[in-house]
Amino acid sequence: MTFFSVLLAIIGSCIVNYLFKRFMRFAPTFIGLCAGFWFSIYFIAAINGIGGAFVPSVPSTAGASHDVIGPVWGMVIEGMLSCLGGLIGYNYSMVFILLVQTFISAYLIVRGSTLIINLGFPNEIVLMQSVSNETNGLVKLPTSFYVYSATILGIWGGSFYHQLKKEMEGGTMGKYEDEDDF
Repeated sequence: MTFFSVLLAIIGSCIVNYLFKRFMRFAPTFIGLCAGFWFSIYFIAAINGIGGAFVPSVPSTAGASHDVIGPVWGMVIEGMLSCLGGLIGYNYSMVFILLVQTFISAYLIVRGSTLIINLGFPNEIVLMQSVSNETNGLVKLPTSFYVYSATILGIWGGSFYHQLKKEMEGGTMGKYEDEDDF
């Protein structure tokens, strides 16, 4: 199985490498699909966490509530946001690359700090499982999750504004190599 997995990974990377070189917009579209999926996970987790406070629930030891967005609607939202991310990545490649680059940087800054001082940011695996399965209140997001999320959004917004302004002043906005040169 290990040999088959490695072989499959090599074949997949060769195909993606060819597509990246041949079609310039494939990379931002693919990244957009992945980014849309990750944003949908955080969106569903936030809605279930905030919205759960307003849904009558059976008291539990964790103080959590029933899921507002169930697994079926969670998959629908994941699919819709993934497609939206792919469309944005295809149509607005340069701006989207800046959006993803600055978001990943902001996320890594905040997530790296949570590895030093963790005040309750949940593991990503726990978040993915909570939005993909019916947990019925087994996962309770602490308040610090929302503080970390707000910090990520603040750093992201500031760095995106700075990078976009820098690109617009440099005059390189939207200039790509010709696809036929490859």
